[in-house]
Amino acid sequence: MWRPAVISSFAIDYQVSTSPHWFHAINVVWATIVTALFALLASQLAGPVVGLITGLLFAVHPVHVEAVANVVGRAELMAAAGYALALVYAHRAERDAKYLIGVVLGAVLAITAKEIAVTLPPAVLLMYVGRGSGLRPAWRPALAAAGAIAAYFIVHGFVGIRTFYAGGLAVGLEQLGLFARTWAMVRLSLEWWRLFLFPAHLSADYSPGELIVSTGLTPGHVLGLLAWIALAVLAWRTRRTVPGIAIGLVWVVITISPVSNVLFPTEFLIAERTLYLASFGVVFALASAAMTIRSARLRYTLVGVVVAAGALRTIAHIPTWHDDEQHYQALRHDAPRSYRTLWLEGKDEFAAGRFGSGERLLQTAIAFAPSLAGPRFDLATFYFNARLWPPAVRELKAVTEADSAFPPAWALLPQALLASGDTAGAVSAAREGVRRFPNERAVLETANSVFRVAPKR
Repeated sequence: MWRPAVISSFAIDYQVSTSPHWFHAINVVWATIVTALFALLASQLAGPVVGLITGLLFAVHPVHVEAVANVVGRAELMAAAGYALALVYAHRAERDAKYLIGVVLGAVLAITAKEIAVTLPPAVLLMYVGRGSGLRPAWRPALAAAGAIAAYFIVHGFVGIRTFYAGGLAVGLEQLGLFARTWAMVRLSLEWWRLFLFPAHLSADYSPGELIVSTGLTPGHVLGLLAWIALAVLAWRTRRTVPGIAIGLVWVVITISPVSNVLFPTEFLIAERTLYLASFGVVFALASAAMTIRSARLRYTLVGVVVAAGALRTIAHIPTWHDDEQHYQALRHDAPRSYRTLWLEGKDEFAAGRFGSGERLLQTAIAFAPSLAGPRFDLATFYFNARLWPPAVRELKAVTEADSAFPPAWALLPQALLASGDTAGAVSAAREGVRRFPNERAVLETANSVFRVAPKR
């Protein structure tokens, strides 16, 4: 991936201080900027009271913790800041064309922070249509945003990076086509709405084991489909009476599309940090809905309760991202059946000498994520070190089939084959490893050792 704005931000941070406290402080600054910009945008769309409520709800939404407390989440923060800035200026560009410069600058910041900014032009159109201005005055700011984004992709083609995501498709979706992925995500999308609206349970991980990827017809699929139909009906019916609700719901659809695993492949089924930008639509819709409550006392009491509850849940979730050990303990508590948790627990069991439980845990992790190389390779390494050659060979072959571009497996497989007595197989695997990774030191060393020994056997 190529995200020059974020990398430059980290580089500047390093010039100031290498303390993690500084990096976290800058993340909080970015989160504050984003909140202020979204509050301003909401004010432009629906008035200052809705803007204030939106800002308060956005500031304390618990689903934001990962993006803010985990330093790498700065990509989400900077992208959201550029996104909101572009829309604030797009609102003003209808009256004065010079504000188009602000639209371009905001779009540049957003797209060079994270690729989710590709949805900015549709968001510009949504803002104009939602506030009743129509599409005619929207074309200039939408075109300005699209031009900045297009320029990024043109430059991207010259920097030698050919992908826009890391790790391929999320575990569980690897072999699925567009329709099957979409149907699988219909069920999983219920988790988005739970996190948006009822984030009492937050997790350090949302992976197979904790979540079930299914392309069949399950009650979850039916409920998910009904939920989306109901939200579509709600948006349609409120488009004139309470347009903020309709704008907010359509905003969610637009901004969540890049991380939905439908149009674009991502590495995760669900991750809290990827919901950061989309959550503005939810809190804006809620703030707009709150204004329909006639009793001002009841309205502001409810808002106060929600803000307080959000703040408390946010504070409780922050330690999850403090360090590796606390993150691991949070995994065990929040997502005990996730393949990632089982994988780490299995490695811990092996390290403690409890080989039986370690093997069972890794085998369970593999069952939940059969196409992932990591758990299989760790299990194969255990078998290798224990001189259990047949199972080591079996798992290493499975690793190379699951991920043929995984050099450690090609460095270990020829040794395991040779030790098991399969000289021809060892030579063949060594040659294949060298062909695939001619510059990988471990692969070359293994191949040389196999070639030296093989003629003598």
